[in-house]
Amino acid sequence: MLQRATEIVFATDFSDSSHAIIPTIAQWVENLGAKLTLLHIYNPKKMLYREAEARLQSFFAEADNYRHCDRVLVSGDPCDGIASYCESRSNVLLMLPPSDLSGLPRPWHRSMRARLIRRLTIPIWTVGKVNVGEPAPISNRNIGVWLGDPEEGISHLQHAAAYASETGGTLHLLHVVDEIDEGSMLKPLLSSAPMGLEAADRWARDLAGTLELDCSFEVHVAQGRIAREFPQLLHRSGANMLVLSQQSAVHRAVVGLEINPVFRNCPISLVCVPFGARMEDLHRQVAESAA
Repeated sequence: MLQRATEIVFATDFSDSSHAIIPTIAQWVENLGAKLTLLHIYNPKKMLYREAEARLQSFFAEADNYRHCDRVLVSGDPCDGIASYCESRSNVLLMLPPSDLSGLPRPWHRSMRARLIRRLTIPIWTVGKVNVGEPAPISNRNIGVWLGDPEEGISHLQHAAAYASETGGTLHLLHVVDEIDEGSMLKPLLSSAPMGLEAADRWARDLAGTLELDCSFEVHVAQGRIAREFPQLLHRSGANMLVLSQQSAVHRAVVGLEINPVFRNCPISLVCVPFGARMEDLHRQVAESAA
């Protein structure tokens, strides 16, 4: 669970985006009372060890005032290095900076964030869009949770509910019902997702009813194209942090894994949670009781 994370691993590449999210990192460290690890993976073919170490030691200098703070320098492939470090720890929350928006598009670029989200079995915090020079939103009082297909399980909903209860926030359940036409009839046959607004509202409330909530919750549903309806739902809810499943966060494109285009430009924090088989059983019970 997010509130049980005892170590926050901030994987930094010293980019402008890394600097922009330092206030957010500081707030998470304070809220969770967790140990902070500043992790950097450097390429020994492009940078000397002492140069990389000097940059790491000077980055986020105020972190040295924290009670527990480590700086870890590793050489090799960034994705493998971050994954190996996190896999060797327990109760870790990995925080990744967003991609800088400056520079020309890279047509064959493979998203390291998407690969880490798909590979690791820990919660991963990131943010879709940050304008360089503007800090990411840091308030976590309104916790949004994206309900995609029921087959994704509800472990991310459990994480969001526990965090909202722990922090005294409000939980916002967001779901978009696909448009139904002759060309989309195959999906309803393959998924148990609700097919109408009333059914979606009832489904979301049934899911919320299975949780041990110590906070208020609201349900926000719409019908149409997800890419068009999601930003409106997000704005309407007032959520300033969004929890979503690993499956919803990552999209498989022609060139490989990438952050789902629906959430790529999301202006608020994203917490991606891996699938949990135990939660799938709970969801199945809800579906059976509603049938």
